[in-house]
Amino acid sequence: MYHVLNESENEHVGIKIERKLTQDDYELLLSYIDRLRKEVGPLKLLLDMTECEGLNSLALWEDLARKLRLLPEILRVAIVADHHWMECGTKVFHPLLKSTVQYFSPTQLDKAWSWVKEGKT
Repeated sequence: MYHVLNESENEHVGIKIERKLTQDDYELLLSYIDRLRKEVGPLKLLLDMTECEGLNSLALWEDLARKLRLLPEILRVAIVADHHWMECGTKVFHPLLKSTVQYFSPTQLDKAWSWVKEGKT
């Protein structure tokens, strides 16, 4: 399950992923991101995964990274999580993405928002 964070505005979009992200949730999320980037242009995303219990499979995480790579209109992605595997995954997939990706711990949520809203990539 996911929802759009209230702090989202224009091209700065925060998405909180809670519990498990199912295949259906995942497809809806990608459709939402694609529709939004068509409406407002290049996006800067914050993915708050602090309450995420899993992505239903590692394949979803890999597919998400691959799909984001194909979207040049995603300029930045901040991953906020407290799972070690998520930090490692961010480091592994970062070179494969066209976007700038950075990992933040849950105590750094404000810092993550500031980073997402910075003007440069």
